[in-house]
Amino acid sequence: MNMFTNISFKKFSRYMLYISAAFVTSCSSHKDEPAPDNGTGNVTVNYAISNVGGAYPSQTTYVQGVTDLNLTTLNNSKAAELPSFASQWSYKGAVYLTSFGAPATVTKYAFDATGKAVVAGKLVVPGANTFSSVEFVSETEAYASVGGGLARVIKFNPTALQTTGEIDLTSKVVKAAAKSTYYLGMKARDGKLFLGVQYFDASFNPLDNNAYIAVIDLATAKVDKLISDSRTSNIFLAGSSVSGFALDASGDLYIQGQGSGNTPSGILRIKKGATDFDASYFFNLKAATGKDCSSLYILNGQAFTTQLQDANDAYEFNGPQFRYYKVDLAAKTSLGQLSTSLPNIYGSSTSIMRAFDAQNITFVVSSTSENSIYNYNVATGAVTKKVALASGVCTGLDKIN
Repeated sequence: MNMFTNISFKKFSRYMLYISAAFVTSCSSHKDEPAPDNGTGNVTVNYAISNVGGAYPSQTTYVQGVTDLNLTTLNNSKAAELPSFASQWSYKGAVYLTSFGAPATVTKYAFDATGKAVVAGKLVVPGANTFSSVEFVSETEAYASVGGGLARVIKFNPTALQTTGEIDLTSKVVKAAAKSTYYLGMKARDGKLFLGVQYFDASFNPLDNNAYIAVIDLATAKVDKLISDSRTSNIFLAGSSVSGFALDASGDLYIQGQGSGNTPSGILRIKKGATDFDASYFFNLKAATGKDCSSLYILNGQAFTTQLQDANDAYEFNGPQFRYYKVDLAAKTSLGQLSTSLPNIYGSSTSIMRAFDAQNITFVVSSTSENSIYNYNVATGAVTKKVALASGVCTGLDKIN
C-alpha cells in the first residue's frame, strides 16, 4: 500500500501546526564565530539561512546571512525575525520569505553593511491564504502560486516587488468534482511554466490517483493544457525546503510524485523541448528502494530522494520518518542510503540539498537529536557535519553571492 493510503490528508493542515514543535532546540556553549569583514569594516554575506522556532501559533522564522559555512554552531542572536512560519526563496542576492497564513505575503530581505537581514519590501495578495510555490525567471519576472481557493498564478517583478499580472487557471485546470485544489511545485523552461496540481475530495483525500501538471505559456500568460499520468500521483511538494521538480544537465525536467492509494511514488520526465510526459520513462521509486519516497534533487550529476520508513506516519506525528537515498535516474535503480550513520529526518517538512560547488553537496538534517548542516563529498562519498543550528527546523539555505 502507498504511504498515503492509511493517513487522511486532513492531517496535513494539523501537521503544519504541530511539526515545528517537534524539532529539537539545542544550545551550545560555543559562541558563533564572528563573520569576517571584507577589509572595509563591512561584512560580506554569501549565504542566507533561515530556521523556524517555537510552536504554533507562536512561531518565529529567523533569517540571517553568513560569509561562509565554516562555522561550528550558529544561533539566532544576529538574525532578523519574522513572526510566522515562513519558507525561504532566493534570487540575485536577495532573500524572499513566504509566510504561512493569510493574507498571502512575500517579504523581501537584503543584507546591510553589518550583515544584518533588513526588509526591502513586501508583496501582499488579498484573498489568498499563502504563497505556495515561487519561480524566478529574471530580475523583472517571477511567478507564484497561491492557496485559499484562488485559481490563478501571480506574476510579479521581484526587484520592485510589484504584481505585474496573473494567469487564470479556471477554464483548463479547475475540476468541478474537486472540493479543493493545490498548486505546488513549478519550473520554468523554454518559455513554459510547468505547475504541479493536486485535487482533493470533500474528505481531503486525493480525488484520483493520477499525477497532474498544468502547462502554461508565459508569452501569452495562458494555460496551454493540463497533462496527466497514472503511473504515479500526488505532485504535492512546494519546492523551497522539499523539492519535487529538477532539471538535468540536458534540460530534461524530472518530476517526483509521492504516490497515493495503490499508485507508487515515482519520477516522471518531460524531455527538453516537449510539453508532455515521456511515455517511455518512469522510475518506480517504491520498487527500486523498497519503500515509497518523497522529494527529488539533481545536483552535480547525481540524483537524490528521501525514503519513508513508516508508511502509516507519512506526516511524522510519531517522529522523523525519512532517510536520504541516492538514485540513478538513467538506470532507474537505487544506490542506497546517502549514509547509514545519519538519523531519520523530518523529510515531509525539510530535506534541503544544495550544490554550491562542483565537488560537494550541502544538505540539512533536522531530526529529534539535531538540526545541522552537513556536507557530502561527491568524489569520496564522505559525509561530515558542518554547522550545528541552535534552534528549530531549517527552512532555507541558499548561496546568494
